[in-house]
Amino acid sequence: MLFYRLLALVPIHFLAFAVCLSGDVVAAPAGGLIDAGVGSVDITPAEPVVLAGSPSRLMSTAIKYRLYARAVVLSDGRQKIAIVTLDTLKYPVEHSERARRQIEKNTGIPASHVIICSSHTHRGPLWSYYPDQLVTPIAEAVAKAAQNLSPCRLGMAECRAEGVSECRRVIKDGHAWNRWQLKPDERDKYPAEGPSDPDFDVLAFIGADQKCKAVLYNFACHAANARDLSVSADFPGAVQRYVSDHIGYDVPALFLTGACGDVNPIYSVKEEVFGEKLGGEIVRSLGRLDFIPQPALSLEAREFQMPGRENPEFKESEVARNWPAQLEHYRKAFADMKRREKPSYPYFITGLRIGSDFALITNANELFCGIAIDIKKQSPFKHTMTVEQTNGAHGYVPTAKAFENGSYETWFGEHSHLTVKAAEIIERESLDILHRLKNQR
Repeated sequence: MLFYRLLALVPIHFLAFAVCLSGDVVAAPAGGLIDAGVGSVDITPAEPVVLAGSPSRLMSTAIKYRLYARAVVLSDGRQKIAIVTLDTLKYPVEHSERARRQIEKNTGIPASHVIICSSHTHRGPLWSYYPDQLVTPIAEAVAKAAQNLSPCRLGMAECRAEGVSECRRVIKDGHAWNRWQLKPDERDKYPAEGPSDPDFDVLAFIGADQKCKAVLYNFACHAANARDLSVSADFPGAVQRYVSDHIGYDVPALFLTGACGDVNPIYSVKEEVFGEKLGGEIVRSLGRLDFIPQPALSLEAREFQMPGRENPEFKESEVARNWPAQLEHYRKAFADMKRREKPSYPYFITGLRIGSDFALITNANELFCGIAIDIKKQSPFKHTMTVEQTNGAHGYVPTAKAFENGSYETWFGEHSHLTVKAAEIIERESLDILHRLKNQR
């Protein structure tokens, strides 16, 4: 343990070498070069705002971790791809499409080559707070990144952060309950319905000066750790601060939301502990990066119609049992969604391959964790990031087992309106894209 604590304090230019556990120092593989650029735009509100992510109206009283639209642009000489991370609860399809078209107009990067991922922080305003629904800051972040291109090596690492996240759904008397709906002394009494995922991948961008230009990381946990009334990027903000503080200069740490529809922070774990656990893993990973020899880009952007919910009904007895204080809220949510209901909805899944061993695959939902674990297990790539809340916001996609057990993630409304077979469709389409990308030459 002392070794890792000391390693976290080593300046990054020394971490350009791989340090073996034996204490020997060996030169890291050179890795191929790819042009990479980073851009950032502060989107922190200047006045008190309604905090999204709660059925109750909550107004902010302070700012803890600032909110950003951050972007990475990659160019291998043949094509450019933009990855945007956005500190907001969610970002609907229609606004995502507008932002992607604006990026294409401004930079020439095709709209289909743009990935916009919401962090799902519960301590910031919705897109509707901003003058043009965040289109301008997103496009500005990508434009800055496109102007910041320089040759980099890309290094991959597998990381693990235990003891910070858990499946929030437990089975009591044959029904699913969220832990917060139970008395404190009951929350750990019943079995979890599904898994959480402590494993995550890191992709680091190392410049010619051997400094880390940026990192992408993908972790499966709701950004719902803050419990006060502050505006906050939540635990990704704590990770960002930890990484920069321990490397010794500002390194953008772009959080790609993992499949966490049923995974929350452990209630007793504070943001700063997340920073230490995830940030510490990221910093240590920079000393053992597996560099991509030939970081050529390949992308498949698939658009299709996702079917809507079959025969939706209002689960009044379930709501009354699990969340009686919110009965009218969910009655209204059902009625509102029933008015806006469609037979199907535009849906985007994007797969990105970098070199032969790294890929990311996106979806537009709060995907239950076990679905993504299955995708990663079957992926043909050594490193696979499963990224949710991307290029749309279609609510929860539970497993078939979760639909049987009930609770609010399964109730028809704004946050759950897709077919009960959406998980099967997403898994099938995701794996098809990943295998197609792997087989490309």
